[in-house]
Amino acid sequence: MTEWDDAESRVEKAHELYERGRLEEALHELQAAIAINPYNASWYFNLGLTYDALDRFDDAIAAYRLALEMEPEDVEILTAMGHDCNRAGNFDEAIGFFQRVEAIDPAYEPSYCNRIVSYAEKGDHEKAEEMFFLARQYKEKCPICYYNIGHSLFARGLFDRALWCWQQVLEIAPEHSQVHARIADAHWAKGQLSEARTHFIEELRSSPGDLDVLLDLGELLIEMGQFDAAAEKFRQVLELSPDECTAHYHLGALAMNEGAGEGERGRGGEEALDDALEQFRRVLQIDRAYPVAHLKIAQIYRQRGDHSGSLFHANCELAQQTSDEQTLLELGNLFMDLGQLLAAETAYHRVLSLNSQNAAARHNLGVTLLMAGRIDEGIEQAKLALRIQPKYMLAMHNLALAYMSKKDFTRARFWLREAFDIAPDDMQLHQLQIRLRFCAAWNFLKSLPRRLFRKRSR
Repeated sequence: MTEWDDAESRVEKAHELYERGRLEEALHELQAAIAINPYNASWYFNLGLTYDALDRFDDAIAAYRLALEMEPEDVEILTAMGHDCNRAGNFDEAIGFFQRVEAIDPAYEPSYCNRIVSYAEKGDHEKAEEMFFLARQYKEKCPICYYNIGHSLFARGLFDRALWCWQQVLEIAPEHSQVHARIADAHWAKGQLSEARTHFIEELRSSPGDLDVLLDLGELLIEMGQFDAAAEKFRQVLELSPDECTAHYHLGALAMNEGAGEGERGRGGEEALDDALEQFRRVLQIDRAYPVAHLKIAQIYRQRGDHSGSLFHANCELAQQTSDEQTLLELGNLFMDLGQLLAAETAYHRVLSLNSQNAAARHNLGVTLLMAGRIDEGIEQAKLALRIQPKYMLAMHNLALAYMSKKDFTRARFWLREAFDIAPDDMQLHQLQIRLRFCAAWNFLKSLPRRLFRKRSR
């Protein structure tokens, strides 16, 4: 047998191994064949397909480039190249490859349906729809077209239309990968949680080891209040992938909530908090920059009265420059509880830099400034919070307190009345009312001329 025959034999063996799912072995055979004969474009194409199946997109792109050097107008290679550029996030480059396909063969439908993804990911949804309608001129019932345009519609918040498109995929190709998961996403976005759960489970019947679907289902079950079922899904993820940070994080959050509930689900609060700490520490062992893990540990230490441990992890979270509003809001609240007013102010300012209309951040920043003795600045922030959320009772309560501290009892009474209109039975407001009356009366008495006070007769 000659070297050329050996190369051909290795390629045939690679095809057999690929079909049997033995991808690494197939890859080895193709590489050996190419080492003998590096001038066969189809072998590089097959090499790229094998890398694709292994989710090694950069290697696949490199293989397709070599194939294109020998066959620059092969529409299948160009399409595969564009598809992988999409998967790698190189959307402009992907569009360029699909346009080359269109120039070679305008009736080649994949050049249009794959461009739906490119344009949708770039946020150009009008062009995505244009590609969808062009593709349908050449293939009316293409499941990939409906699947891809569904993503574009979903990204725009058009959940009903996205759902309809994904249901069309089911009618055309019932075994299409991931379509049940996407239908579940649409139902979830519409608040139809039971329907979403049904479709996630249906997806897992065909892909039981899909970690993303298991994680999504776990998060959905948390939203549905089915905490034990959610924990079971996260444990399934860890059986398949022990270092999956998201699963460890969610198990920690579930245990933390259980600990806060003092063992409502069968364990003592401290035991549950120990489990939560273990999970969050595991997260940070795997990924030291994992969002919110430091914050959760800091909150547990705060709950246990460990001021220094809580402060250390709170500062670690602040140093990560997170852009999540809720995380920053919780972080600011924690710093305020720890008496770290400057750090709390920093966290709230970061929230407002992301969303100037966050009423809670405005209000809490105001409270921080009031606690720091910067009364006028605190009053300004509380009033800004009320512009955003006019019935913000806590802001009114704190404005009343702020004006009391300035001995401006008229304005204090005004804001107290406004707060009572919203929450007439609030006990703290009633206590503040008593305090305000006392302070106002005492201030009045102190302001009277001393000669008006009668001396006790002898």
